[in-house]
Amino acid sequence: MFAHKDFINFILQAKSDKKDIVCINVLDTEGSVYRKSGATMLVNSDGKFIGVVSGGCFEEDIVHCAKDILSKHEGKYVVHDLRMKDDSLDSWGKGVGCNGLIKLWMEPFYYNQNYGAIGIALEYALNGIRQTLIRSTQNQGIYRFSSEERKEEMFFDEEAQFFYQKINSPYRLLILGAGPGSEPLLSIANTLGWQTAICDTRTSNLTHVHSADETHLLNDCNEVHEVLERDFDAAVVMSHNFNSDAVYLQALLNSEVSYIGMMGPQKRTKSIISSFSQFSETLFMDPRLHNPIGLDLGGESPESIALSICAEIEADRNRAIPMSLREKKKVAIHAN
Repeated sequence: MFAHKDFINFILQAKSDKKDIVCINVLDTEGSVYRKSGATMLVNSDGKFIGVVSGGCFEEDIVHCAKDILSKHEGKYVVHDLRMKDDSLDSWGKGVGCNGLIKLWMEPFYYNQNYGAIGIALEYALNGIRQTLIRSTQNQGIYRFSSEERKEEMFFDEEAQFFYQKINSPYRLLILGAGPGSEPLLSIANTLGWQTAICDTRTSNLTHVHSADETHLLNDCNEVHEVLERDFDAAVVMSHNFNSDAVYLQALLNSEVSYIGMMGPQKRTKSIISSFSQFSETLFMDPRLHNPIGLDLGGESPESIALSICAEIEADRNRAIPMSLREKKKVAIHAN
């Protein structure tokens, strides 16, 4: 929950507008479905929503149901069974996009109560505090938080009627250098719901940046150390200036940033590392360092390059090996 920054903004806007909210969670699924356990959707008292829990099969019904839930002040356990009797064309022709079963929990949260458990979870997310929210699907309003680390993003104990949901903060991306390719990179990162920041020493470059959550004008490249105190998950160096890149890369290699992307060929990056360290080969082999940056998608436009960079970062943060789904032997989303 809250791994996508738009969910945070949705609640903050609802709070500003004094609107109530219904939180919809996918507890469990069977068969082929668009969203799996852990997917979240929020609906406010105006019927506006964010997130999806299906491929569009019943979002409209959920919005209608949310209004009823808010008026009755009670949660609701909902099961949508989209499984077909057979795999004939006639069955698919009924407009069903999936062939599975989805179990949902819909719970109301009110502005005058500061949104209860969801309001507390939001504060944890804003402050980067890792917690697990444990809610009852049997007794509405019964909840607690735990610092216990769980492997699953969401786990539903059907017997005890409790579900456990991780409270995550948005993934944080830092771009070092506001060059021509920075805006497409910011655009895709924002679409993915990442928190974005960009730094540069050149005022003229930053004036062309419009979509970053944070912009930092540095008086000197060494001020990047102060920026890195904000705990970023990934960073991309793209100032296209040898001396600036050297300062940025050295700072990143000495930081705890888990993904470090470096624009340019390997020969240039090795020269940059050699300029500040006698252990250039060792530092170049740092598993966090990705150079050349991005996946090979075949495109050469700034937008294609930005897509390849974000795709590699997304794979890295999910600890996944990029491949075509049709080449993957077992893909849960297509399971029958």
